[in-house]
Amino acid sequence: MRLIFFIFLVSLGLCLRVNAGSSPLLNRAAQPWLAEGDRWAFTVQVKQFAGMDVKEVRVEHFDPSKPGAARWELVTVDGNPPTPERLLAWQKAKAKKHRFAPKALADYFDFENVRVVEAKGSSISYALPLRSNHAWLLPLDHIDLTVTVNRSTHVIEAVKAAIDQPFRTALGLARIIEVNFDLKLSPAHAPVAVVSPANARPAGPAHMVIAKLGERTEYDWSEFHRVTPAAVKPPEGNGD
Repeated sequence: MRLIFFIFLVSLGLCLRVNAGSSPLLNRAAQPWLAEGDRWAFTVQVKQFAGMDVKEVRVEHFDPSKPGAARWELVTVDGNPPTPERLLAWQKAKAKKHRFAPKALADYFDFENVRVVEAKGSSISYALPLRSNHAWLLPLDHIDLTVTVNRSTHVIEAVKAAIDQPFRTALGLARIIEVNFDLKLSPAHAPVAVVSPANARPAGPAHMVIAKLGERTEYDWSEFHRVTPAAVKPPEGNGD
């Protein structure tokens, strides 16, 4: 899930082409998002297949305002509350996936080699390269990330992520088949324009398809909303 988290935070031919280099505008717009840390809750639907048949559909929720393992909740399995046995197995699998401390978000992005891909009206869109490293199992440089910034307000308006073709990851054991992110941070129906992450209202498709050991899994993220992390929440009853 770390991949989705940092892609969202930066939500950070016919195009204008310039030499690769840093962009003060993009750097300024990205800084508030990179400083966000764990402030975003979301819901994810996980659909697992066995061949052409759906094997299981889970709805999971991540809420960093809760402490420790309580951040993750298994909401439903195939439309029903999970059984105690299925919940225990899910909790063990989730703990195994998140046993390592994540990298700092800024380490994933190559701000020194961005390029302008489109300038239209008050908006300018940048191709922002992702850094790959032998210590990471996911070759991030296969993902095309585009960040659109408003030149007047200096805030990020949208983020897109996609891949040109499927690629292998996790030491070749898995294959990323599809990545489709097109998140708008200030939808047309929003009452006010985005001026900071605090009043962003992310909306749009956030979809990924992975095949591992011959089994296909589809992920769809939604219901992004900002919360106060448990680590910075005041203790209950502290106001007496």
